Amino acid sequence: MIAVDGFAAEVVPTDDVAQHEFDADAPVVAADLLDLDGDGHYETTVRHTDAGITVATDVDGDGVTDKFTAFGRDGHYRSWEIFREANGIGRGEMSESGEL
Repeated sequence: MIAVDGFAAEVVPTDDVAQHEFDADAPVVAADLLDLDGDGHYETTVRHTDAGITVATDVDGDGVTDKFTAFGRDGHYRSWEIFREANGIGRGEMSESGEL
């Protein structure tokens, strides 16, 4: 599972994606799962929301998000490197920010 406190997406083999029914009255959120390194597992999740776009990536393949980036509709972005403490709690440190 790609996970950061408050954000999670299952890591599944690329050949095991099922179709899902969506509630038409639910807020508009779209998520794309990507296998960027071609290993057969989705390690990156891209979510499109009314506020902008978020990208979560499991860099080391352990099933936990290591890098999280948020892009606002105003062109600003912020990236965090995510670390897990020994007690399992995630901690993020901003690694970069700017404007596109």
